[in-house]
Amino acid sequence: MSQFLQRCTLAGFVASTLFFISTPLHTKENPVTFSVEEATIADIQVAVDSGILTYEALVRMYLARIAAYEDGGPTLNSIITLNQDALKTAIMLDKERKTKGKRSTLHGIPVLLKDNIDTFDMPTTNGSVILKDSIAPDDAFIAHQLRAAGAIILGKAAMGEFAGGSYNSVTGQSINPYHFKRHTGGSSSGSGAAIAANFAVLAVGTDTSTSVRGPAAYNGIVGLRPTTGLISRDGIAPKNLNFDSAGPMARTITDMATMLNVLAAPDVADSLNLQVWNEYKRVHPDIFSKKKPLIDYTQFLQKESLQGVRLGVVRDFFGGDPEIDALAEAALKKMQALGATLVDINLDDDFIDTYLNEGGRSIRKLSDYRFKADWEKYLATLDAKTPKTVAEFVRLYETKVSKSALPVEDSVMNLLKTSLTTSTEDPAYKELIEKTLPNATQAKLQLFKKYNVEALVFPYQSSFAPPIKNPVLTVDDPTFVASERAQPAIMSGYSSLGFPSLVVPMGFGSQGLPMAITFFGKPYDEGKLISFGFAYEQASNLRKPSPLLPPLMSGGN
Repeated sequence: MSQFLQRCTLAGFVASTLFFISTPLHTKENPVTFSVEEATIADIQVAVDSGILTYEALVRMYLARIAAYEDGGPTLNSIITLNQDALKTAIMLDKERKTKGKRSTLHGIPVLLKDNIDTFDMPTTNGSVILKDSIAPDDAFIAHQLRAAGAIILGKAAMGEFAGGSYNSVTGQSINPYHFKRHTGGSSSGSGAAIAANFAVLAVGTDTSTSVRGPAAYNGIVGLRPTTGLISRDGIAPKNLNFDSAGPMARTITDMATMLNVLAAPDVADSLNLQVWNEYKRVHPDIFSKKKPLIDYTQFLQKESLQGVRLGVVRDFFGGDPEIDALAEAALKKMQALGATLVDINLDDDFIDTYLNEGGRSIRKLSDYRFKADWEKYLATLDAKTPKTVAEFVRLYETKVSKSALPVEDSVMNLLKTSLTTSTEDPAYKELIEKTLPNATQAKLQLFKKYNVEALVFPYQSSFAPPIKNPVLTVDDPTFVASERAQPAIMSGYSSLGFPSLVVPMGFGSQGLPMAITFFGKPYDEGKLISFGFAYEQASNLRKPSPLLPPLMSGGN
């Protein structure tokens, strides 16, 4: 069943949902109502405990907001497919809770998955119209983990095609919920916009160079790119397996950490994942429970965690937009007030040239030499109707898709065509793997040692979300302040070890657009970043919903 048909099938019960939402959730005996806007996992579970909310009602509330602002109103284009079984699953989980109790803290919690994460019951499009009807034979490991924990997979979030940008040939351009002329960041565009718009509680994105943290920063939510391999990549369409990682996205660090508990687990289907878990136990044996072989990331939710901590402030990432600089300086002052010692860091020109700017682009170009082999290996897991080669994708894009209302972006075609003539046998690729990436890892680790700091901090970007630009639409917005400063996004991924990075809302600019502060750590230091980010978040409380997408009705939203 196509996504369009699935959305139409859902139209009937979404319409009934709108009626349901207009009916208060309280009685004379219990006059309490539940507001879905900005609701946390804890808010939801307490409301269900008290009897004023059911998971069925919760799903209906989110579907009502989706009907109003995703399918109507500004048409954010943040969701490609809705799960036609979401309500049925919610009803089942309501019954199960009454008879057996909750499976986990995520029991009954609606989650959106980026549309490169396989599910057995919905298409996985990778943002490509060529795959609009492609349904994987089974769930990705993390989708299975979420379902087993009792989460409700509400649908598949929009993404940049082939995990690039914020436009795709299935539904088009994702729109920033804070400013309808600006984009969402990519490529987890829908995951960022949908959570900011209160279409679900949680979302999962994937991050190759910026794709969780960028959309999180541009949409005013929390996003974590973990150490590469901490979260299994089984059943996730590859972009570049040297760097690919799934990552949790939420409106609060508490909710993000709660979902990370479920996503991060050993998986025999991903050898890198098993290596990372073994190394984690060697580096941090103290954070594992004797009763459970997993990490409880909520143990790091500590308000006093910045007391006495040295943080390195990377000054090279300032100076793009004075409004962002002001927000970042205010965030740094807050951290100082919480007991942190700040140490200014200025990267040398060689580091910037080699690992960021032109050097960073060269690393990515060479690393993409593995794309064709990885992509075709993934295609081989799909049914016989799905094209099996990159060459076939190129042919379909150049013939059928090029004539459609939503043609493919040039960047996607460049990736596909280039991959037809490159190989991992190229000496330049071998030098990348054997020399460049290990050197990048050591150069980044040296920053922590040289300045004796626990984490690096900086504004995630030096400009706010840019104006929309895609093959069918270019928006002129003279209020946008462009930046030529070195961009920090690729600091995390482009090395032999993926460095974890957490973005946390730090406020809004004069155009109403959000931006985030980054906590950047050494491999296997997710716990530290979560603790530092939590302390800052709780003291600043700068996450706010978009005023352009108000509550639908006081009685039910």
